Amino acid sequence: MEKNKDKSHLIDQLYDYLEEQIQELKTDRNQLNHKMQDMIQEKNEKEGAINNQQKIYQIRKVFSPLPLEIEEEKQPVSEDMIQIEKEIHEFQMILREKEEKITKLHDYQKGLEETCLFAEEFVEREDQKILFVPAFEQLMGYVKKLYPTQRINYQDSSESSKVCMTFSFLKGFQAVLESLLNEIGVFVLNFEMNIYEYKILINIEAKPKVIKNAKDFYEKRSVLENKLTKEFSIERWKTNAVVIQTMIEM
Repeated sequence: MEKNKDKSHLIDQLYDYLEEQIQELKTDRNQLNHKMQDMIQEKNEKEGAINNQQKIYQIRKVFSPLPLEIEEEKQPVSEDMIQIEKEIHEFQMILREKEEKITKLHDYQKGLEETCLFAEEFVEREDQKILFVPAFEQLMGYVKKLYPTQRINYQDSSESSKVCMTFSFLKGFQAVLESLLNEIGVFVLNFEMNIYEYKILINIEAKPKVIKNAKDFYEKRSVLENKLTKEFSIERWKTNAVVIQTMIEM
């Protein structure tokens, strides 16, 4: 138990460190964005000045017999514009890099959250035996909290079984969900559980949000197949759905 507390403390520290890095990146991003907006405003003002000069030049060219010096002044202004546009482009590249880092750190944070939910709640001690049925019901409650926008259909069961939850199943279940919901973009998950005294059979039917996405959905099957652990297998691909099966035995 003490070992798990130390692990939990380290995870909390890592999460806080990631949050600190995210906030620093956001501060840098906001400052850079402010500077870039100033440069964009300067660019727009110079472009306005150039347009005004061109209008004046056209008018004087028609009506004034005096020599014109405006053309000689246009070249340095153009050089200024080139430099400003170059600096704006550099700002945009730096901002894009910072946004990518922020997104990556947010993904790390979410991974930590999911790891804690899937592991710590159910496998606190190596010698602890937790019955699968009530543990899986609790697990599904956490899944619905993690993915509130997806339609996840699961019904609690009044049946009982001697089968216990295993860490191996949790790791495989987490990998399947992450692949379906984060990488493939599944919108509907239907869970069907057949409970016996010494084994439990679970079918997971996954569907895209709309039928027109079925082709893209099917073409991503290799992404899912590469994430399946030994406890999970693809039972069949349907027109607009995939059915994944897992069996847990004593």
